[in-house]
Amino acid sequence: MQLKELINKIKSYNGKSDIELIRKAYDFAYEFHKDEKRASGEPFIQHPLNVAFILADLKIDDSTLVAALLHDVVEDTAASLDTIKKEFGEEVAALVDGVTKLTSLKYNRRDDTNAESIRKMLMASTKDIRVILIKLADKLHNMRTLKYLPIEDQKRIAKDTLEIYAPLAYRLGIANIKWELEDLSFKYLEPEMYQKFKEKFGKKRSERELDIKKLKAILEKELEKHDIKAIIKGRPKHFYSIYKKMQTKHRTFEEIHDLIGLRIMTDNVKNCYEILGIVHSLWKPIQGEFNDYIAMPKENMYQSLHTAVMALNQPVEFQIRTQEMDRLAEEGIASHWKYKGVYGDKTFDKKLSWVREMIEMQNAAETPKEFMEFLKIDLFEDEIYVFSPKGDVIRLPKGSCPIDYAYAVHSDLGDKCTGAIVNGRIVPLRYELKNGDIIKILTSNVLAPKRDWLKIVKTTKAKSKIRHTLKIFHKLPISPTTTRPETKGISLGLINISSSKNYEVKFAKCCYPIPGDNIVGCVIKGNKLSVHNTDCEYIQNNKLKKITVSWKEDTKVPILVKILANDRIGLFADVLNTIAATGTNVDPAKAKAISNDLVEMQIGVVPENLDHIVDIVKRIKRIKNVNKIHIEER
Repeated sequence: MQLKELINKIKSYNGKSDIELIRKAYDFAYEFHKDEKRASGEPFIQHPLNVAFILADLKIDDSTLVAALLHDVVEDTAASLDTIKKEFGEEVAALVDGVTKLTSLKYNRRDDTNAESIRKMLMASTKDIRVILIKLADKLHNMRTLKYLPIEDQKRIAKDTLEIYAPLAYRLGIANIKWELEDLSFKYLEPEMYQKFKEKFGKKRSERELDIKKLKAILEKELEKHDIKAIIKGRPKHFYSIYKKMQTKHRTFEEIHDLIGLRIMTDNVKNCYEILGIVHSLWKPIQGEFNDYIAMPKENMYQSLHTAVMALNQPVEFQIRTQEMDRLAEEGIASHWKYKGVYGDKTFDKKLSWVREMIEMQNAAETPKEFMEFLKIDLFEDEIYVFSPKGDVIRLPKGSCPIDYAYAVHSDLGDKCTGAIVNGRIVPLRYELKNGDIIKILTSNVLAPKRDWLKIVKTTKAKSKIRHTLKIFHKLPISPTTTRPETKGISLGLINISSSKNYEVKFAKCCYPIPGDNIVGCVIKGNKLSVHNTDCEYIQNNKLKKITVSWKEDTKVPILVKILANDRIGLFADVLNTIAATGTNVDPAKAKAISNDLVEMQIGVVPENLDHIVDIVKRIKRIKNVNKIHIEER
């Protein structure tokens, strides 16, 4: 590539470009890189020149193009950042600094150095998103020339690209760069499969092109009848996207038939929905293959209607969007670029808020390795849309659980989460949320994060907040337990004990004694007292030391009512409403699935007296599907 090609490209979209500044940057880079060669053997200057050209395809501004031409001089040559600042200004120097690796860091592992360099780049991007754009263009040209490196390096770089840089391009909405990065990574990570794809696609190319012509002709004729103007194009199917479909749907290449895709661009949103109706009237839609990303845009600002139909005896995918949406889908954040003053634009800032939020969450990472794990989660492409009870839309990564949802809504909601109701049904906290789920979080007035939650949550925000709260708990002073009075007979919470010995009291799970039952205490393992029903088979069949116990009439001790029941829609609501009818406040209230159809609920109450407890228990017993009730002191 020659400088002249880059200049012609820039002039094609920016008549006011400072071409002399571009030439100056090129000459500066050429001088400092003149003794360097690429692994391919070509002069090093070809790399920054190609990086700048990739960005020019996105119609980027002069400062970014200058920084692209200079992006390797500080890292690889004797040029200093101060010199860059003096010659080209602070704006360009900041961009160059943002993409310069942290070569001065001394880590034992290459991965740690890489992680800290990526963290630095992302931190710089919170001030200027163009840092990421330059890095993506840099990565793309490196991937295009990856064949000149040793195989071990090829696979390492391709894996890094697939896990970090392709998802970054996706989050910025730059489809062209995303697809190419994915396909190039696929080429080096799965060379045999990639070659197989090339061969099979080549054989079927003429058939696909003929089918696309037929479909376009049918659709254009129908759109003309409805006086709708639109541009229809065949949509290229990328190798990696097909490979992913094979993996997720467990199909062989021979079983993947929907290799034909069409994209329809029109003037306005109203036309988009009309065209959707026309497509569905012409061909039978495939169930479960419709997505409305116009009404609910993706987090990377992508908007389009997606549908699939059976046409010409095969599945065909359609994307329907406005021309503005198409431009955004191809160029992403770069399509919003204003050559001056973009960072004063609140709308623009809002679209980039995910970068700042991601950095905030990842600052909780304690090691470079953990940072990379967090980053991969945040950049994960697949996402789902779930709803709050009020209808608010919450985006989450695929595989998220109710705890992720709770923390996505608000940190306090996550910290106090004790259970979840999804689509009117109690679910365990590890339940994997699905598109369209309506979620209600059950809470306690006390903080409830568990260390085990870290194993089931998906989002970085949830992991970060859970760890933060657990650290606070760890630093809290531990209260000394109160000693029980040494008297001949003592009262402990719910029961009176005919002994002055301090016992640790538990209510037996073999017979589930509840207030109102005749009970007896059995001594087990020294100072532990198990309270049973007097007719319990366990105490009848075992020789145990027995102690007289009775229910305490004037108790106001906090208790936990545990309920085992066969799950059904509305069960948890019925239990809560039943307890509320007795004038009792509930705290906490949570439930978890024991098996496919069994659920255990834990309801915290503070009764006025023994009769109050008996009343609550009797009412719960009458609820449909309740099997057992167990009482514990809190």
